[in-house]
Order: sequence, then C-alpha cells, then structure tokens
Amino acid sequence: MKIGIIGLGKMGFPMAENLLEKEFTVVGYDVITESVDTLATKGAQPASSVQELCGKLEAPRVILLSLPASVVDTVLDELKTCLSQGDIIIESGNSFYKDSQQRAATLREKGICMLDVGISGGVYAARNGACCMIGGDREIFDKTEFVFKALSWNGSYKYLGKSGTGHLVKGYHNFVEYGYMQALAEGFMTLEKVSEKESLGINLRDICDIWNNGSIVESRLLDYTKKALETYGDLATIPGSVKGQTQSEMEILARIADNMGVSVPACKAAITFRTQSLAKPSRIGKLLNGMRNMFGGHQEWK
Repeated sequence: MKIGIIGLGKMGFPMAENLLEKEFTVVGYDVITESVDTLATKGAQPASSVQELCGKLEAPRVILLSLPASVVDTVLDELKTCLSQGDIIIESGNSFYKDSQQRAATLREKGICMLDVGISGGVYAARNGACCMIGGDREIFDKTEFVFKALSWNGSYKYLGKSGTGHLVKGYHNFVEYGYMQALAEGFMTLEKVSEKESLGINLRDICDIWNNGSIVESRLLDYTKKALETYGDLATIPGSVKGQTQSEMEILARIADNMGVSVPACKAAITFRTQSLAKPSRIGKLLNGMRNMFGGHQEWK
C-alpha cells in the first residue's frame, strides 16, 4: 500500500507516522525540507517537489493533501501537470465546501478524482486515529477505504455523500465546536470568579474530572481543558485574544444558516466573542487559547 502525502505540518506529519506504522509506503513532501528529512528517518521516501512525489508513485496514485485551504489551489495546479487519469486526491484540509465542489468538478474533467475529507480529533488523533468525514464519489471512496481504515480509530470514518459533503460537515463540526468551547470557557471562568469572591476553594481541574466522568457534558474538549489548566496554570503566559484561520469560514457558515432560515445565536455569539477579543482580551479568551493549543497545537501568540 503506497500513498503520497503533501503537507507535513501539525496534522500531515502525524498522519504520515500513523500510516507508516500501519505498514504503508509513504512518499512525503513539504516546502519545509526539515519536515521531509525527519519523516525520512522514520521510514518514509522523501520527495523534493510535487513532481518528484508523483514520479515515485505508480498509477493509479493516491495522494493525501494536508494543507491550509489558502494554498490548495496552487498545489492542485502543480499536481495537474503530473497526474494521470484515474489518480485520486484526498483533500483533508479545512476548505470551504463550495470550493471543494468546484475543485472536484475541475479535476474530474481531467479524469482525476478528489475526495474532500474533514479530519477531527487534533494532533493526537492524527497520530493515533482520527475522525474522518468523507465526501465525493462513492466508487472512489470504496477504492480508498483502506486509507481511512488506517487513519481512523475503531472505525471512526464515514462516507457522507457527494463532493463537498465531507468539508461541509467538518465546517459545521467546527461551528458547533466554537459554541461548545465558548460555553465551557464562560462556565469555568464564572466558577473561578465566584470561588474567588466567596472563598470557596474550587479547583477548576476537579470540575473537569467530575464533569468528564458520566455527566451530560462529558467530552474530549473537557480533557483538553484540564490539560490546558495543568500546562499553563493560571494562564498568565497565554494572551486573551483569540486568533484563528477558520474565523472567516465560520462567518460564512453563519450566513448560510441565516439564508436557510435557521437561527444560530449561540454560535454567532462565539464567533463575535473571538472577533471582539482582539481588542478586548479576557480570561475566557485565555482558556480558549489554552484549549486550542492542547488539541490542535495552535499557538498564534508565539
């Protein structure tokens, strides 16, 4: 089983490690040569360019992209020059679903297939088994299901429908995540203030433990909240302004909800909070940044 991976960053590198562990032959490329060299020490075949990566794979090729949405089109343009009819691209970034639909249609004209795949679970899951939300032609999914079996944990992958559905579902996954993270941070910071004012001695890490042991809000995000509190203590070293690459997409998804006649005040409030936090940092923002750092390695403040 041989696969090419373009993009060896926070998610692509651990996914490559995961596949190597599952006895895949991995050809890796990234513009940062140190990442390519490091992956090569773990058994991958290095490539110094997109063209070299294509040359090291036999047709029909399977190539996984783990890239920021802003550079996907540039890389696809390069791939068009060296791919053959029947080759398959797995686009696993946080692309807007309409863009994914257009890309799939353009590639289809050249006989190249594309699946849009939302990946969730953060860096840890990329290495140990991620949640994969998959859109595209069913026939192409069937041909590449072995990849998702390897990337996922305990069957945590699902074919969802036509081109765009994988990234659409991942987009609204992130939309819900914004709201849930906001609610958690607000609850924890309110409890902290009440405890301080009334000298109650509440330890926020204890709350993580008990809420994450059979309660209705039990979740992986609570795990990451506790890790953030353990790692950063009083959060003094983390800024209270929240930045992120998905903010503009969340605003688009909110407008789509409006156009569909769906009221989404909770998630809109979470989006607005992050925008306003750039001018009004707060401890809620600090905890949000701590969570984001734990699950995704996000550290825009550094």
